[in-house]
Amino acid sequence: MSNTFKPRSVPSDVITRWPAMALSLWKRSFRQQAIVLLATALTLKFFPAWSTLVAFLVAPSLFVIAFATVQIADEKKVFSWWDLAAMVLPGALRLGRVSLQFAAAFAALAGTLAYLASSLVRHSAVEAQQAAFADAMRSAPAAIAAPDSLPGEFLYFCATWTQGVMAMMFIGMFIVAIYQGVFGAILHAQEGMGTRESRRYGWQAWQVNAKSIEQALHEAPPAFWLRLVLAAATIACAFQTVYFSPAGLLLATYVPCLAYVAYRSIFHGRHENVPAAQRSSVTAPGILSPVAISQARCVSCFVAKPK
Repeated sequence: MSNTFKPRSVPSDVITRWPAMALSLWKRSFRQQAIVLLATALTLKFFPAWSTLVAFLVAPSLFVIAFATVQIADEKKVFSWWDLAAMVLPGALRLGRVSLQFAAAFAALAGTLAYLASSLVRHSAVEAQQAAFADAMRSAPAAIAAPDSLPGEFLYFCATWTQGVMAMMFIGMFIVAIYQGVFGAILHAQEGMGTRESRRYGWQAWQVNAKSIEQALHEAPPAFWLRLVLAAATIACAFQTVYFSPAGLLLATYVPCLAYVAYRSIFHGRHENVPAAQRSSVTAPGILSPVAISQARCVSCFVAKPK
């Protein structure tokens, strides 16, 4: 493994500045992240029967896409969707295979446990539990039902549209945290490492910086803990009531920013956001870009030149 990606020990004073640096990058990348997440959530609404399974499979890849979006916002002056596609497409496919394997193993385990439970428990008891669950769903409060008025239906649609965004992001974090590790998933997707090697170095990154993170938490100001409590309360409320779910979009787009800042410090040794004067303004030339047009003219002149 190259020394570039070997996990480094980060000082605690740098770790304390991670949230502020992540917030700065969040302001520059929120719009692009929100477009990707909301487009995915809207697409899944057209396939309600398969939405849970598809979200389970694409959630880790969405996390990597959001991570790459933050990286582009940090390193370049102008965001380019072509740059994002070229950067994340191979890694998203690799991570998609990992999530597919994880889903297959999880489904096999869940199916085995369900079969054992049904064989050990009497069918009458199972039917009684299902009937009780159906009665509880029918007696649920009417506040969660869709309203009848047109403005209310519109607000309800917007709220339910963003409801799955935070769930997908946290499902993706849950999957990679268990199977691959957050940094391991990034190394596997972005750097092309094998699953075992990326998992090993991903967990090693946390072990190397465990003391620094603990010290940073001990030295954190009261404002940090207040924000943490507010974030936890927001997550709880977003999962409890659909009308508070749009706030989950803010957290779902901030988590990749924090992961990018930590990854950049640990594996690349860069502890500051790229200054505006040093950001690259070069983007991948499109078919109608001035560079491509000038190159096409030169080629046409050369071909048309008489021998």
